Amino acid sequence: MAVDRADDSDPPRHVDDRDDEDLDSRSAPGAEQVILTDPELRAAEARRYHALADRSRTPAGDSWAAAIPKLRAAWEEHLERYPEQERVVPGTRPDGSWGTGTDRMLTAERNAEASQVCEEIRQQGKEVIFPAMKRIEAADPRRYLAGLEHMLKGEDRLKEKAAERLRYHPDMTVAQAITEVPDAVRFTLAYSENRYTQGVRDDVERLKAEGFELIKLKNLWAKDQYKGINSQWRDRDSGLLIETQFHTQTSFEAKELTHQAYERIRAPATSKEEELLLENYQRVATARVPVPPDVFEIEDYPPEKRDGWRD
Repeated sequence: MAVDRADDSDPPRHVDDRDDEDLDSRSAPGAEQVILTDPELRAAEARRYHALADRSRTPAGDSWAAAIPKLRAAWEEHLERYPEQERVVPGTRPDGSWGTGTDRMLTAERNAEASQVCEEIRQQGKEVIFPAMKRIEAADPRRYLAGLEHMLKGEDRLKEKAAERLRYHPDMTVAQAITEVPDAVRFTLAYSENRYTQGVRDDVERLKAEGFELIKLKNLWAKDQYKGINSQWRDRDSGLLIETQFHTQTSFEAKELTHQAYERIRAPATSKEEELLLENYQRVATARVPVPPDVFEIEDYPPEKRDGWRD
């Protein structure tokens, strides 16, 4: 499952994984929500989920690989029960404006400016940030950059983020709104479980040596719906914000496997009943991810707050 995660930093819409990027309303205008008010229907939904979860579990000694087919089958059954809802496709309109609906719009002038800023970010990401990350990768062959096809957030998604920010901060410029998106350029480093903790420490220092300033680091290995370490950095020369996630191979696969569930949790039209089932699905999948040795020795930065985010 690919990451324009809802964004990928973009983390699921849970209380413990919500960040400043999640400005969507749960009751968007015109959005239809299926609410199960009948106690018997609620109970039936609970039984249905637990049946799926039981089929997704594997004995303690079984591997992640053995769990994957069962988790995929459970997801297919969920899709049968809750088909994909139609959504407005974002894009530029004949008059030059851009929009996704009535609440996320850019005028023709702002859209032109946004396109220019997006192109500058793409160039900076490809020509400056990516070579630096490849140098970091080359320093240790025991881990690698994963998911490079998602290195650059899509232009429409950046414009969505900008439109959201401008709704709440009308005095902000388009350039400010886009350049403050923390994962316009993003990377994932994947390690073996035994090398994970020391590998993350080493790569944090390598990122600093390449001229990136650490803004935020969140150790999310104690979470029950997502496991990994997410960090945000600023390129000192350009000021561009970059996200770097640190995963084991298994936690990376679990993130990809549950990405569609994560997207739906964030969607304003998702009913509360489905949201609870999606969160439970993520818990079942994430419970199969082994926790690397000594991983909780890696502390959050800044240290005052443990409220991470996901991508």
